[in-house]
Amino acid sequence: MAGTEFGHAIGLPRALSGLPLSPLVGGYGELLAAQQTIGLRHLGELLVPPGGRLRVLDGIFAVTGPGRRRHVGAGALRSLRRDRPEPGAARLLERLAAIQEADPAALRRILLYQLTHLLQDHPEGRLPATAAGFGVDPAEAAALVHAAARRARLDEGQRAAAETLLDDVLAHRIRSAARRAALLPPAGEDRALAALLGGLAARVTAADTELAVARRAEEQEDPERACVHYEEAAALAGDCPRAVRGLVRTYRPEPGDPGPPVSALVPGGVELRWPVGDFGDTRWRVVRLTRGEPADAPLAEVAGRPAGGVLMDRGAGIGEEIRHVALPLRADGAVDGPPLIAAPLSVAPAVTEAAAVDGNGWIGASWTAPSGASHCEVTLTGPQGPAPVPPAARAGLRETLRAEGLAPGRYELTVRARYAPTGRADRGALSAAVTVPATVHAWPEPVLTLTALAREAGGVEFHRTGGDGAEVRLVEWPGAAPAERAELTAAELPPPLDWAGPGWSRPGGSGPAGSGPAGSGPAGSGPAGSGPVSVGHPPPGSLTSVCAVSVLGARALAGPSVLVEAPLPVTGLALRRAAPGLVEVGFDWPGTAGTVTAVVTQDGRRTEFAVARSVFLREGLRLPVTPAALSVEVHAAPRSARSVLASAGGDARAGLPADVAIAYELVPGARRGLRRGPAVLRVTVRAPGGAPGPDLPGFVLVARGDGGRNPRRPGGPSGGTAVCRVTGAELAAAAAGTGTGTGTVERPIDTSVAPGRPYALRGFLLGGAAASVRLEEPPLLSLVVR
Repeated sequence: MAGTEFGHAIGLPRALSGLPLSPLVGGYGELLAAQQTIGLRHLGELLVPPGGRLRVLDGIFAVTGPGRRRHVGAGALRSLRRDRPEPGAARLLERLAAIQEADPAALRRILLYQLTHLLQDHPEGRLPATAAGFGVDPAEAAALVHAAARRARLDEGQRAAAETLLDDVLAHRIRSAARRAALLPPAGEDRALAALLGGLAARVTAADTELAVARRAEEQEDPERACVHYEEAAALAGDCPRAVRGLVRTYRPEPGDPGPPVSALVPGGVELRWPVGDFGDTRWRVVRLTRGEPADAPLAEVAGRPAGGVLMDRGAGIGEEIRHVALPLRADGAVDGPPLIAAPLSVAPAVTEAAAVDGNGWIGASWTAPSGASHCEVTLTGPQGPAPVPPAARAGLRETLRAEGLAPGRYELTVRARYAPTGRADRGALSAAVTVPATVHAWPEPVLTLTALAREAGGVEFHRTGGDGAEVRLVEWPGAAPAERAELTAAELPPPLDWAGPGWSRPGGSGPAGSGPAGSGPAGSGPAGSGPVSVGHPPPGSLTSVCAVSVLGARALAGPSVLVEAPLPVTGLALRRAAPGLVEVGFDWPGTAGTVTAVVTQDGRRTEFAVARSVFLREGLRLPVTPAALSVEVHAAPRSARSVLASAGGDARAGLPADVAIAYELVPGARRGLRRGPAVLRVTVRAPGGAPGPDLPGFVLVARGDGGRNPRRPGGPSGGTAVCRVTGAELAAAAAGTGTGTGTVERPIDTSVAPGRPYALRGFLLGGAAASVRLEEPPLLSLVVR
């Protein structure tokens, strides 16, 4: 049946005789994006109600039932817009209505173009049922799939060219349109496309003719005539690279012409500013030329329109040298008049966030390199001219360096970013210089050594080397001490130790007057080579890490440290022989000391004993000794093995003479018949080291009776009745008379003063030397008289 197969002239005037190869509508890409946003496979799905069918072979009709169909024109599209309140669908229908009004055949071309690609892409696209599945009326499905099978298939690149071809033509981008047209297959039965391609080829030929004339004029050194023909070529093909580059070479502004636009690097791209002038409503096409690209390379067009005389170009290649050309356009998009040509610009962003700090003979610098920079070049200039600069370290985009060995003075650090674009044989572009001033200040000489020596007269002497020409302070850091030669400010130093002497404020080997030890000579004297001397008296119980800091003006250098300790003195020292080979040591524990050291000197030997606080408080301190005379020194042990001890009050000392023991016993009286005589007290002196001396204590025997079967023992010399006495002189004479240091004295007990039986006896030593003599007692039962 005629009219059901493509290949016949059917339908409305200007109807197609074959399926279109291109939609031939401006802004098709935006139209397609809007269609896909609301989920349409093709635009026909927007034109029919649910359950309806679409006819496209003889115009566009929406079929809603047998014999019921409605032609879809601009009016119908606007009516559908009122029925589709969704914003996306409403805007799309309004756009389709405008397209239909401008060209009654355009919407049908678009629908046929989309349906053709849907059928060609479908694995069962040759079946009429497939077309019906896309909403095509079954009466036209067979003809449509037959025609789609005959039409040439377009690959992805050809589809992109077909869909954007008209955009380029309308914008007078003739060179780009010609490149796209070259990708398409022959137009064949698509008469509209064939006509467009014919007109396009004619414009390309005309532009080439103008270029040829312009080149001959340029070869003949006639730039004015060449410029006229380059401008004509640009008017025919607004994106012709040879025409634009020819204009750049040959255009010479005349007096009164506007000046060139100014391009400048800004964050994020290149800013192009139009010259001050009245350009009315002139539209502009701005293209970017890049040095080194081929003469026929497609022009890079800057997207957007100038706002307030300013246009931002965000596509310039980092490290390239570029030049912007602004072409004025007529209302139809053709080039109209001479261009505005900006000066060449190197797209080489400078470094940012550049900063410098100085220290003791060094300058540290940091900056942020632009993302496209290959490296940064740094120069450092000082009082003596250029200074060596080490390579920079890089972490991400942040680069740092530290130049050392610098003399005091003012310096300038200059940083430039170097760019190496791909494919360039030269070293690439170099950014503008960023200069950072810095001053290397004078710093004090460091203190090299610090030593502390305990003084016999008390306190401690500090000796140091280094720090010449600076004030040297002795300080204690509240926390961890900084490392030696750490660079500090004088304001952050703790106050000098008020007990550590005046420090040193004069250069060389002399310290402040009076800083030397008492009687040691002039201030600053001390051991040879030890340097200046400062005397301090640490408070008792302190443990101080003393640090020497050299100061010059507002700057300081941390020096070495020494640990100084002043233990609390031991008081209340007392000694007592508890057994022939044991001495009991008592004293008041010194504050919070953890350990106390006792030194026993006996028979020319010194023996140290350490006791912990917990052990001393629980068990006391008993030391093994011999009977010979001895002395004991007690002092708090240092809390650190590195401490230098500065005793605040001296060690506690006490002595004991050689061991002397006095033993006593009751000797029963002689038996006289059935009764015994009075008991006799026998007192024996034993001094293993020889004669005990004349200062022996006296002895008294005391009786106590309380009427009980087991009388209580006397608690002291006055705790009962004295029944017998022996003087110290008598005991000394008895011991001296034997020549062995051992002697015995016997005395009868005065039973007349004794209490009633039973009673208990006990002996006691009397006199100032009683504490230094050991008393040996007999068994307790032998001292009970019944």
